[in-house]
Amino acid sequence: MARHLAEDEIMDVLEERAGSAERAHLAACGDCAARLADVSEGLVLAREADVPEPSPLYWEAFRRQVGRRIVAEPAPRRWAWLVPLASAAAVALVALPLLRSRLVENPTATAAMLPAWSSLPPAEDDDALAVLQGVPLAESDLVAVRESRSVDDVLGDLSDDETTALTEALRRELKADRL
Repeated sequence: MARHLAEDEIMDVLEERAGSAERAHLAACGDCAARLADVSEGLVLAREADVPEPSPLYWEAFRRQVGRRIVAEPAPRRWAWLVPLASAAAVALVALPLLRSRLVENPTATAAMLPAWSSLPPAEDDDALAVLQGVPLAESDLVAVRESRSVDDVLGDLSDDETTALTEALRRELKADRL
């Protein structure tokens, strides 16, 4: 071993946990053997030292000091997440009017950025239209037809129960067409 033993390796030798390489180095190296002797003597002195137990006053002062430091620590911030949220909202409030004005100035920019999309298939491919034509209309439905509202608007005005009933009717009709 060309290098000297590190402190933890010397402690391993003292505690009889060292490997054969470390022990062989100690046998050949006078410097490491001298360090081992110094550490061993220091350990013997530490073991023989008479360390008195601190007085009860020390432990009471220690307890009070720890208590003061705990009280002096700042409380955890429960609303810390509001800062980033408020920052994002402020950026949105500033950015949205600027973006809106830019889009109004150049309406073709929005057409180039946003593809045309509809939730409904083209009328010629939509088998559900035949089913809808067979659904009896109530007087309130006829008002919507007279007002020339789009199918999207009429479907959007359906209640949850009406939407569920329409969905079930469409499924039944599609199953019947497939059979």
